[in-house]
Amino acid sequence: MPVTHQPGQGDAGSLPAGSSRVLPAESAEDEDRLTFDRLEQDGGKLIHGGSTFRVRGGFTYHGERALRQVAVSMKVSEGISFATEYSNCEYGTEEPSSPEFRGSRQALCLIEARVESGESVDLAPIPLKAGSLASSGDVDMTVGKIEQRGWSNRKWRDRHRGRGEELTLARRTGSVPPAAGRAGGTHSPLFEDTHGVLFVPMDNPWDFEVTGTALKGRKGGRVTADLALDFHGANVWAQHSIENDDPFANVEVRLPKGVTVLSDPEKCKITDRRPVKTYTCEYGVYTSDFEVALLRDGFHIAYPFELRIDDPSRLTGGRIRVVDAQGRPLRGDADPGNNTAPITAPVTTGAADGSGATAWAVAASTAAVALTGLLAAALIRTRRARRRTD
Repeated sequence: MPVTHQPGQGDAGSLPAGSSRVLPAESAEDEDRLTFDRLEQDGGKLIHGGSTFRVRGGFTYHGERALRQVAVSMKVSEGISFATEYSNCEYGTEEPSSPEFRGSRQALCLIEARVESGESVDLAPIPLKAGSLASSGDVDMTVGKIEQRGWSNRKWRDRHRGRGEELTLARRTGSVPPAAGRAGGTHSPLFEDTHGVLFVPMDNPWDFEVTGTALKGRKGGRVTADLALDFHGANVWAQHSIENDDPFANVEVRLPKGVTVLSDPEKCKITDRRPVKTYTCEYGVYTSDFEVALLRDGFHIAYPFELRIDDPSRLTGGRIRVVDAQGRPLRGDADPGNNTAPITAPVTTGAADGSGATAWAVAASTAAVALTGLLAAALIRTRRARRRTD
């Protein structure tokens, strides 16, 4: 039998749309005795961008007296949104802790229902929508006192009351399946009494692309190697660790022999000083908190190297590439063919003062030598003919 909201109980039903105050939670002492024991995703292992999926949450109550209200807070990561907004919930976007983020969607709900001691109940399946620019996401859910998790102190944008049907509870029938709380059956949530986090993998592609350069100059000339990194597609975490010191992917620049580095980019540090100089370049995406920064669609960063050409004949083997932390090809990149780009040899050779030969001058010289040979052959044939005549 469903446990439904009874009109007139509490003040949640009278909370007007657009209210900015936090929904109250009753029976605070009893709420400490909730055990959040169910959090699972309906559907397949991977969620496609633009599709809707459902999340199921539930708990068991261990209090001494009947529980009359249940406070539920939900937060979905960037790339996920609420497909339905319930009338007994308030919604908004949390103010991000760092400018690298755009804020996560949140909901605070108050469900007025009678839950007896020892009873296990489940929330009605909550529909969520996956965006097209996320490779993964998570759903953070808490039952019990809102104040315990600090939700009431968060700053929200666009805070408003839902206008749809009410979010309800239902008494659990049977046991929680073994896969409950796992995203696609592969990841376990982190349960802490009344709190759970569900990881949601998504099937949205992403791609790194590097841009090389063709050095154009003469011996002794100064040139700029305009290298660059671009990112396309679904957002990915820029770092593996919350300390922002373990990048998701490394950008390596190997300069050709025969050049002297006059100035290197601020975000590039030399890692090998042998004749083939190698640099590791950061992409400069960090946060001011312990959150993990994101690489987003359209991200671009340039790596200009100021070089002097010392020996044009040795300008081979230069490249820029993006690899994983162990120097291996990136797994999951939608187009691995553009993860490496060459730094090629110059078009012209010779001295910086312009006295050297260019490619067209060499070709003209070759043609002149050939013409001289033809004239010499014709002269020899003419002399032989005159001798025969004499």
